[in-house]
Amino acid sequence: MTMQRLIEIIKETTESLRKGDVVTGEPLESHKGVTHIYLMRHVDEFAGEKVDLHFIVVGVDLAKAQDRKEELRELLREYAAQHPRFLEGTSYIEVGAEIGSQELAFRLFALGKTLKFWDIITPERLGVTGDLVDQLAGRGFIMTVDHVWHRK
Repeated sequence: MTMQRLIEIIKETTESLRKGDVVTGEPLESHKGVTHIYLMRHVDEFAGEKVDLHFIVVGVDLAKAQDRKEELRELLREYAAQHPRFLEGTSYIEVGAEIGSQELAFRLFALGKTLKFWDIITPERLGVTGDLVDQLAGRGFIMTVDHVWHRK
């Protein structure tokens, strides 16, 4: 599989969107926490398909995604032939390590969900609430499941 082409398709068809303010966290003067700066469009500014992946929302350009659907399917088939574990469902941490970016992993997850290649499990989807949601998500519990894209 050409990893570079996979990354190009992800970038051509998806966009990371922020849920909240551009700047979040503790003020820099306090030195008590971390300040996060999200330099991306707000979710409300995107008119296309949106997939909430706990940390970010990913916008998918459905027309572009449909145009690249079969090419993406072939790239994923090549990858799965070499890495059959991928068909069992994988975490954004595992996929991010493989493609070099957890953000791109989230974007790939959203693209595949929008194209109905797989579904996505998150702590919220299972009814988890409170602080445990962030803990589970941070440990990789955002993952693909029910892979059907490889079937004809």
